[in-house]
Amino acid sequence: MIKPLLFTYLAMVIAVVIMDLKHLRQAAAINRWLSYGVIACSIGIWLYVTHLNKTFFITVWLTHWIQRYLPLP
Repeated sequence: MIKPLLFTYLAMVIAVVIMDLKHLRQAAAINRWLSYGVIACSIGIWLYVTHLNKTFFITVWLTHWIQRYLPLP
């Protein structure tokens, strides 16, 4: 499997955050939070791919969630 590549990716994300921490603090608030959001999403995807035993399809879950709020028959 590609777990060694995923661990390398996580290490690179941590290195980038540490190197860019000064610049992220000086950036506008929206840019800072967007950067943190993208990093959090990528770490979430990494955890999903490496640690879940059961397959979870986000589109099926979203469909069930959205159907409760849509006025469809």
